[in-house]
Order: sequence, then C-alpha cells, then structure tokens
Amino acid sequence: MEKSHLFIRESSGLIKQVNFLDVIMLNIGNMSAGLALYTSITPYVQPGSNLLIATLIGFLFALPQAYIYTYFVTKIPRTGGDYVWISRTLNGAIGTVMALSLMIESLAYFALTAFFASSAIQTVFSEIGSLNSNQALINLGNVLTQPIYSFILGFVIFAIIIGINIVKAKWGYSLISVLGVISLATTIIAMGVILANVNNFVTKASNIITLMGGNVTSYSGPTFSLSATLFMLPFLALYTFPWMQAGPAVAAEIKGKNSLKYNVFISLILTFIIVMAGYGVMYYAGGYSFTTAQYINNGFIYTFWTVAIGLSSNQVLEWIIGLGLILWEVFILAYGAIVFSRYIFAMAFDRVLPSFLTNVTKSGSPIFTHLLDLGATAFFLGVIVFLGSQNALALYGATVLGALYFLVVSIAGIMHGVKYKNIILIPLGAISAGYFAYLTYVSATNPDFGFVNSNGMPNPITLAFVIGTLVFSALVFIASYIYNKRKGVDLNMIYKEIPPE
Repeated sequence: MEKSHLFIRESSGLIKQVNFLDVIMLNIGNMSAGLALYTSITPYVQPGSNLLIATLIGFLFALPQAYIYTYFVTKIPRTGGDYVWISRTLNGAIGTVMALSLMIESLAYFALTAFFASSAIQTVFSEIGSLNSNQALINLGNVLTQPIYSFILGFVIFAIIIGINIVKAKWGYSLISVLGVISLATTIIAMGVILANVNNFVTKASNIITLMGGNVTSYSGPTFSLSATLFMLPFLALYTFPWMQAGPAVAAEIKGKNSLKYNVFISLILTFIIVMAGYGVMYYAGGYSFTTAQYINNGFIYTFWTVAIGLSSNQVLEWIIGLGLILWEVFILAYGAIVFSRYIFAMAFDRVLPSFLTNVTKSGSPIFTHLLDLGATAFFLGVIVFLGSQNALALYGATVLGALYFLVVSIAGIMHGVKYKNIILIPLGAISAGYFAYLTYVSATNPDFGFVNSNGMPNPITLAFVIGTLVFSALVFIASYIYNKRKGVDLNMIYKEIPPE
C-alpha cells in the first residue's frame, strides 16, 4: 500500500495556534502542583518525613524522564505525543493498548476530579462561613457535597469546558492559560499571607484547626527519618512530577521551536518551585514539629490552602485564595479535555479508532473526540453516583496504570537510544525505567494508593477496572487490526511511518 494512503488523510487539520504560555500552563495543569498542597499528599505524612527533601528527590528523579520527553517532542512533534513514540519505537499494539488504557484511566480520574471538586468548594464555603459566622454559606457547601449535586456541578463545569473547546480550539487553550495564571497568582498570594503571619502562626493555625472540627496535637517523633521521607516520595512521584505528557500530546499545534524544546523542563521546574515553596512556608511559619503533627493528625483539614484562608483576616482575601483552590480543580478538567481529545485523535488518525474521530472544525477543534470525552466522563460520573462516592474512590487506585505507562515510555527511550546510538538517552532511559518499575510496584502494593486494601489483597473494584481497561484496549486493537486487514490496510505498515502533519 502506498505511504500516502496509509493514514486517514494527508493533513491532520489541526492548527498551529498553541503559544509558549499555553503549553506551559497546559503542563502545569497536568502536574497539578496546587492540589499537591491540598489533600493529595500531606494526609499521608509519616513521623520524621520531610516533604522538602522528598520533593527534591522526586524532582531529581523526574529529570531523566523530562529529557526523554524533550528529546522525543523535538524529534517527533506529533499529536498524541508519547503514544506515537511508543507505537513507532516498540510496537503498534503496545502503543495502542497503553495509550488507550491511560486515557480510560484518565477519564475516571477526570470524573472523580469533577465529582470531588465539590469537596474543595465545600471546604472553602465552610471555612469562610465559619470565619464570618455565615451559616447559610456553610449549609450551601454541605448541600453541594451531596452526590446528586456533586454530579450536576461536575457535569456542568466539564460541559462548559468542552463547549468552549468545540466552539474554537484556541479558546480552549486560552482558558487553560487564564486558569493557570489565576491559580498560580492565588497560590503566591496564599504564600504571602502565611509568611505575613509567622509571628503568631501557631496560635492562629491552632484556632483554624479547632474551628474546622480538628484537635490540635503535639509531636514527639524524630526530626528526620530517611525511610519516612522516602515513603513520601511515591506520593509526589505518582501525583505530581511525572505527569508531563500534556504539552507533548499537542506538539503538532505548538508554535515555535523554543516552545517545543523548553516546555517540559520549564513546567517541571515551575512545579518544583511551587511545591517546594508551599511546603517551605508551612515549615517555616509553623516549625517542623507543629506542622508535622497537624499533617499526621489533621491532614484533611490542615492544609496550605485552609491555613492561608484562615489567616487572611479579610473576607475579600479569603475569597480570592478560596477561589484559587477551586480553580486548581477546574484547571485539571480544562487540561484534561484537551489532552484526552488529542490522544484519541491520534489513534483514530492511525486507523485504530473510528475515522470520524479525526473530523476537525475550521477552527481546529476535533469535535467528535470532545463529544466522546463529555459522554464518557458523564458515564463515569454516573458510575460514581451509582457506586457511592466511597466505593468510587477505589478508582484512584488505577494510578498503577499511569506508573506502568511511564515505564513503557522509558523503555521506548532506551530502545530508541540503542537503535540510534544515543549515549545520553540510553542511561537516562534506564534510570527512568528503574524508577517507574519501582513506582509501579509501590502503587500496586501500598494500600494508600488504593489498588490493594490494608490486608494486602487487591481492591475488587480497582482490580476489575484495571484488568478490564487493559483487556478492553487489547480487544480494540485486535478488532481494528482485523477490520483494517479486510479493507486491505495493514496496521503494522502504519506503525512503520510517522503520521503526516
């Protein structure tokens, strides 16, 4: 078959309209530094652990992965990013199964984020209501956490985001940039508020904990434990730093070589600075013992954000910081809408998924991939309501698929390095592969990540979801291979070529 007829068409139809700020903010949303300072990491703090050192180690181990992504995105700047690299370097089936599995896992994560965004809203409403004796605000926050209202709220927010992207692709990227700038600005404001209250921080923070229903505790553990610090590393590694594939996934739409070359490293460094500064001001203001004690015993109410809101002493400032926390949640949904659509688009362009998913509007929006995203996310939101929110939390355990995916990307880096005799890519790929092999093991064996229960047995919901996702993705590829073979198209030939742009 002629090379020109392998793919759906000669041009993707996507437009180069993503500027430097857009792609940086897209990556920062992917790494979700603001939520690392909320409740995704600190509730799991161990006696003697130091989050600053754990963050530094996590950042250093992310550097080899960042090099791999930077190398590939500059050599092969295609829609779908690492899906294209894996499928062309290793095998089409491996690339498809891993990328499709990651997207299904991402759908569950986005649905959970949309559903539990109400918890961030409830936290903000409840705290500001309590600080200002506004019972109506507290009641409203409590109402929004009820399953049906969480579903409606999450769906409406996501539907608006999808609608913006469908109307004009550039608007979707502009939304990312606006959300990113506001989220970062409010995070910096929150840091300033905490630093402005250093002199009486412990007293005020203790009052905040009591106000929110917690009990202030003291600390008698070690001031530092390497093992406890390393215990925290997987939380940072699995929830923050490795998620750097957003920019590369839209590489075909990025304007300028510098944007391609530097977006991954700049986003990683900025995320590192945000996380380090956030934890740093908490340690500096409260001291190690007080801060660690509250993280251990009040980890879900004593956070960077709740402390900053409580210390504001100004209702306008309280709302600005509270809005920042809420917008970090929306930020994730906004980047997710774009990234999911581009992965699905890339697989459809390779004929693995139905060709209508490659249809693009005049403004460069892959309309049907966005509609698929909205429908699938609505389905997962419904599943969460049907299962019950506590059971739905088990879906977070599918993080193991993310760790496994990045392991495969690292292996692709090694194989590419061997094939083209790249003496830098080989060792860095090996380090990255070893790291993600470890993280895959941890995410599959540590109960805190949800894949296994405290008794060491897999959570049945998580296990069924993970296995079902992998099996479904494999069946999609097999069915597509057979279908295309009957039409005279060999998918193996497609994966020997780079998609045209």
